Amino acid sequence: MSTLRWAWPIILAALAVLVPWGCYAARPARILPLVVLDKTVPFRNWLEHRSLFWLLEHERIVKSDGTPYGYAYDYLGAYPPPVPGDPPESTRDLAAADVAPAKLVYLADTYGVYRGDLASKDRMEAALERSPRIYGGLTVDEAEAAASATAAGKTLVAEFNTLGSPTPADARDRLEGALGVRWTRWIGRYFPRLEDEGEVPQWMRDDYEREWRQPWRFQGPGYVLVQDDVHCEVLRVGFEVERIGLTIERERPIDPHLEEAADRVPYPYWFDVVTAGKEAGIAASFLWHPSENGRRRLAARALPERFPAVTRRKGNPGGDAWYFAGDFADNPLDPRPVPFAGYTSFRRIAEGLKAAPSETAFYWRFYVPMMRSILHDAEGAR
Repeated sequence: MSTLRWAWPIILAALAVLVPWGCYAARPARILPLVVLDKTVPFRNWLEHRSLFWLLEHERIVKSDGTPYGYAYDYLGAYPPPVPGDPPESTRDLAAADVAPAKLVYLADTYGVYRGDLASKDRMEAALERSPRIYGGLTVDEAEAAASATAAGKTLVAEFNTLGSPTPADARDRLEGALGVRWTRWIGRYFPRLEDEGEVPQWMRDDYEREWRQPWRFQGPGYVLVQDDVHCEVLRVGFEVERIGLTIERERPIDPHLEEAADRVPYPYWFDVVTAGKEAGIAASFLWHPSENGRRRLAARALPERFPAVTRRKGNPGGDAWYFAGDFADNPLDPRPVPFAGYTSFRRIAEGLKAAPSETAFYWRFYVPMMRSILHDAEGAR
């Protein structure tokens, strides 16, 4: 009897592992032809799209031939060399022929690869300075190819930084028309330590000192916003904004694709400020949490306290066009698979219970549940 009493915990622990694993292993593969464009791959870490491919693997989404997608090769853009510091081994732009067989077109990042990136090895520290571009920016032909996707009933998703520099104005105009948004030319980012010269780009510091005619002496966490290398605004945590200064929140009525996403999730990385035209609905917004001084600083720049984070231009007819006004898929998660059913739901709940949000909370609580729904929707398209 005593042996059986000790055996039960072992049996229950084994079931807790085997049941989720068995359910995961039993799930059928889901075929979804898609194309991903990522021009910002200076090194073999594929940070700008790796977390998207982790989700594809976890959802058992595969290519038309039944083989799994691989983040190191199943994308277009820049292909990094084996030796860090060398220029891209090759590059490949998005073409109409790539869009034709796909049901989902995902523009992850088009900022590109720069000489300074390569000099920094994989630390990316030299990217803090402006340097000559090797490859990057969305071309007009690529914008046309992406825009054609929705007319053909496909789903289009674009992220920061596909509208900004170095994408030329004509390509930007074409893509903005397809998405139903307009870029205000403002971009921003949260920094845990504003005094960190290895993290805050020197060009940001230069922009501030040029406009304000005083040295950069900021310390502690805060947000930096810049426009065209002309204007620079700094919002310090505890001074101009609250401890969590920028969050993302779903708009009401809640878009069906965001039903499982969470509200008031801190957003920790690059973003841009866009406006949505009447063709596009705002599914989620960024929300500043400013002090009275911060509110005045935003107003002086004509920057809104609430601005679009996720927009959706519904296909009528055609497919949906989504714009994510942030570096949503850039996430430092471990790319190794976790073969357990319910893992994403577990992480979403666990991150919500933490006293302090982690760097990956946005990914698990907002991006993953939203993208799961978008992927499912694209899968069922004609």
